[in-house]
Amino acid sequence: MNAFLNIGNIINFVLILLSLSVSVWCVYRCKRGNKRRKLYYTGIALSLLVIALCVRGSYKIFHYCDLYNKIVRPTKSYYLNELTLSPEECREDFEEIMGIVQENYASLAHHKHIDLAKLNEAYKEEVSKVKDAEQYGLLLLQYFSALKNMHTYPFFSRYQSGVYAVSRNDSVWISRCLNKSVDLQRKDLIIAIDGMPTADYIKKEMRITPASTDVARKKTAAINIFASYTDTCKRVTVQRSDSVFDVLLPLFKEEEMIAALKKQANATDSSRIYLPSVIAPKVSSLLAKTLKRYDNIGYIRIHDFDPGSVEDFCRQIKEEFKCPYLILNLQGNLGGKKGNVMNIASYLISKSITIGNAIVKNDTAKCYKGKLFVLTDRMTSSGAESLVAILKEQPNVMVIGCCTAGDCGSTAFNFKTSHGIEFKLATESPFLLPDGVTWSEGQGIAPDIEVEENLPWEEKNAFSIAIDLINQDKLKNNTYEFK
Repeated sequence: MNAFLNIGNIINFVLILLSLSVSVWCVYRCKRGNKRRKLYYTGIALSLLVIALCVRGSYKIFHYCDLYNKIVRPTKSYYLNELTLSPEECREDFEEIMGIVQENYASLAHHKHIDLAKLNEAYKEEVSKVKDAEQYGLLLLQYFSALKNMHTYPFFSRYQSGVYAVSRNDSVWISRCLNKSVDLQRKDLIIAIDGMPTADYIKKEMRITPASTDVARKKTAAINIFASYTDTCKRVTVQRSDSVFDVLLPLFKEEEMIAALKKQANATDSSRIYLPSVIAPKVSSLLAKTLKRYDNIGYIRIHDFDPGSVEDFCRQIKEEFKCPYLILNLQGNLGGKKGNVMNIASYLISKSITIGNAIVKNDTAKCYKGKLFVLTDRMTSSGAESLVAILKEQPNVMVIGCCTAGDCGSTAFNFKTSHGIEFKLATESPFLLPDGVTWSEGQGIAPDIEVEENLPWEEKNAFSIAIDLINQDKLKNNTYEFK
């Protein structure tokens, strides 16, 4: 891409020089009183036009390459022990990062009451003391976490365990264990990690966890306690019924983890191995039992808004949209592509709505016309939050669950320093959501009916409350008032 930029600029530079030469020659001939002045005037005009087109072309090439570098270009993620910068290079690298952050993040920092100059100075002092690149990497994780934005973080890889957690308050339980070689089971309560009480360990991990609100930061740190940027083994203290015991939990690079699980499962290809960064809370068996009893309640779960999500949604709506009641589950949805969010939103809104600088238009012919119940939790974030903000303003929608993560997904670009450190940085100023009160950053969207956090195996949850409301609505002959 850089070669393309250089070649394009060289060609434009040569054309500009030639055009200038032709223009100067034409002016010279005109001053000599040559009879073909019209021809020379035409030559001057064409030369100036070529120069203007070349300048515009250079700008477009630069703009295209800049967008490529910030959005399209594949990023490279490093493990901290793979970084090879010297202490001097670390200082130079951080100077470059500070400049990029100052230029692109100032409005967000101001909104979040972050003194960017003071923050930069404090971390500059810390970086000046680092002895190796791994220490520098850990400082970068803390620095980007201090910027308080879910979409702002360095591209560093973590060692994975194949064990996933759910949390509530300061407590953490096992939700799923793919690594059958360790004695960990679903519902095991985690007492400590490496001898540190779970609550204290979560607090420590919050220092290197990117999030836009403290609640989301704590939740994210809690469910990721079995992953690490530096450790390849953790000692996990577990309580199971009346027993308390320690388990040594090995951690691996992601590709090694996939290979180990593939071998363990005797799988034929890695597509059968699913390594999610977050295990979304599952609706209990009550879902299957309940939906079997009703033929007029639709249910759609959107796990993310990545490529294919719109097609998957459209496959489901053919039957679900015939139901007078529809439950839309956005719990654990971390977002995805903005275009996919807007596309799906157009099927669910009865009136057009503006969010930020985007207008979501409804299609009366295809939009859902029944009563819609949207389920959220503390991990509902980014594009999923945007969808909640859009739907909450619709007259037929009820939002049930917990307050969302507080980051509707400001435009974020990928940056790379001259020393090869790559990071994502949010650049868009915060904006008011359609309710005119809630900001896109740092607050989270409050549900219409708040539900206490529940664990996957507990039956009293947002889904069961939605079912109760539907039953009440039926008893009242569809006279239930939503707002």
